[in-house]
Amino acid sequence: MADSAVTALNSLLRTASINDHEEALRLANSAIKSSKPGSAEQLLAHHTKAVSLLKLDRFEDALRAIAAAGAKHEEQCLLEKTYALYKTGQLDEAEALLKSKSLSSRGLQHVAAQVAYRSEKFAHAAATYRELATVIDGAQYGEENDLRINLQATNAQLEWQGNGHLVPENQRQPGRDELEAFETSYNAACGCLARGDFAKAAVLLKRSKDLCEASEDLSDEEKRIEIVPIIVQQAYVSSRLGKTDEAASLQKSIKLPE
Repeated sequence: MADSAVTALNSLLRTASINDHEEALRLANSAIKSSKPGSAEQLLAHHTKAVSLLKLDRFEDALRAIAAAGAKHEEQCLLEKTYALYKTGQLDEAEALLKSKSLSSRGLQHVAAQVAYRSEKFAHAAATYRELATVIDGAQYGEENDLRINLQATNAQLEWQGNGHLVPENQRQPGRDELEAFETSYNAACGCLARGDFAKAAVLLKRSKDLCEASEDLSDEEKRIEIVPIIVQQAYVSSRLGKTDEAASLQKSIKLPE
């Protein structure tokens, strides 16, 4: 007869969407204690525990749980471990782990790109994002938009570094898709700023701010947080365009989140 704790965990994992990560963590801990060491059931419970801790933003706890489960489980949790290392700022450790393994999954490629971006290795990050973007069939919902946002942000950083020659010409100017979301409009504006095209940056920043304010996916507080860097850049652009009064007014309008 199957152990009741393992049965309960399996029942939870069969649901289409798991939103109660505290409950998943509780059931995983119970299944770990009651299942046979090294069994498939226990490995599944360990994996569920690691994922639940990540979902709860308990990244240090996730690293400890993965290490405590043993080498076999640690090998199976490569994605979870590298992501936890990235989130805790252990970039060198994450990069070393990624280099020692084959990046066989899109998830690992995404983490590798994020690690490279945070380490300011923007050429490597851009190359990884472009590789991901070339094979978009079967991608998860929203991944294409995330790739567009991240690649634009990386391209803007390359421009700031003086490495604009590494950005393909067809990615320098924003397309129609880039003007449909505030994040991509903002990143396109940053690319224009890096190239000294302040007039176009002003247009893109205004669109970014308008789209952010009109977003139905963000709360009022989230909008306030997102709008701050947009206004900061608008003030900078206004000053560079000689619009000192406008720049001063924008600076005064900045309300930092508490």
